[in-house]
Amino acid sequence: REVPGLKNLGSVLPIARHACRDLPHLLIMAPMKRPAAASGATAKKGRTADPNLEKYRQIAAAVQAADGFPGEMLKLVASTVKVGLQAPKDVRHGYAEQCLGMVQEVLKAAEASVREKVAGLESKVAASDEEKAAREAAVGAAVGEVTQKTEVLDAAKAKLAAANDESAKAKAALQAAETEQKAGDEALVAAADRKAKLEAVFGGDYALIKETTDAKLLKSFLRGSQDFGFDAQLMSAAESTFAKPAGERGMFDNLVTKELDIAFSTSIAAAEELLSQGEPAKAERAAKVDAAGVEAGVKAEAEVAAKEELIAAQKALSEATAQRKGAEKAAKDFGPELAAANKELSAASKELIECEATLATFAELRERTTPPPPAPEPEPEAPPAEAEEEAAPEDAAMAPAAGEAEAAAAEPVA
Repeated sequence: REVPGLKNLGSVLPIARHACRDLPHLLIMAPMKRPAAASGATAKKGRTADPNLEKYRQIAAAVQAADGFPGEMLKLVASTVKVGLQAPKDVRHGYAEQCLGMVQEVLKAAEASVREKVAGLESKVAASDEEKAAREAAVGAAVGEVTQKTEVLDAAKAKLAAANDESAKAKAALQAAETEQKAGDEALVAAADRKAKLEAVFGGDYALIKETTDAKLLKSFLRGSQDFGFDAQLMSAAESTFAKPAGERGMFDNLVTKELDIAFSTSIAAAEELLSQGEPAKAERAAKVDAAGVEAGVKAEAEVAAKEELIAAQKALSEATAQRKGAEKAAKDFGPELAAANKELSAASKELIECEATLATFAELRERTTPPPPAPEPEPEAPPAEAEEEAAPEDAAMAPAAGEAEAAAAEPVA
């Protein structure tokens, strides 16, 4: 991510790469000459270990651990920390200042990121009471939603059961109407068929057989008339009559022919009357079937709609149940989440303190200057001239006394 304050980092980075090839020589300016006495003293004491090595290491580690920067760049910037800070500010090379400027920007960016994280966690913890209440309210709302969806589902089940029952009754009514129609129409169909056959035989074989004699034609006529229900004696007489040539038929034969004419006419008239009387009932039965079909269709559509409502209600209840479970889980997880947030806040706060301390250490090392050289040790003072002159006569006077004392000491004791 782009970090505020690092606009010039890209332009400085090539310079830093070039400079880092000779960092030990470039980052420290030539030291100023020191007095010979001081240089000699320093040489005698020898080099001392840099007391800030651990601080350099901590600052470099903080740079490399920063988020939001290319790893290669962080590694390069971290490599300038030690050689840049080892030189005091007053003898530090300009390239070193540029590199340390990048170090400072990375550290400040890291601190800002941690500070933002701490602020977010503090807000989260501060709003914990409201969040807990919101989650509990969500559970209550979800439970109420499940109750409502359950009621809707129960109503949909009842509606589907009623629709199934009504659809079954409508189908049964349609089936009964169709059965009644079939039974009622069979008589009319039979009457129509009978009438058609009567008319066909009467106008066909019977008309021809009356005018001519033909054994095959007579046989066909007799076979076709079997289903008409004519008198058996009349049909037997007709077979004898029509077996004779038309010119040889007598009065009895003419009577048989007349009776057959009457039988055909009567049967055809009866069929016509049956058909005429049965048409209204047929139309009524057809209308009843049509109405039953429409009703069955309506009930079937209602049944389909009720099934769809049931499926929708089941889906809605499933979704509401899932939401309730999610809300209950969120409420249950609130305690552990708050504890985790507090723990994370504690760690982030500690990290922020470490960032601030690292920045302070970096600023201190960056701003330090070369300490002044130690003052030369004072030479022993010479005794004043007058004191020497006064001391000389006194020493001369004390000399004989000292000799006498030595001589006395050398004599043997009596």
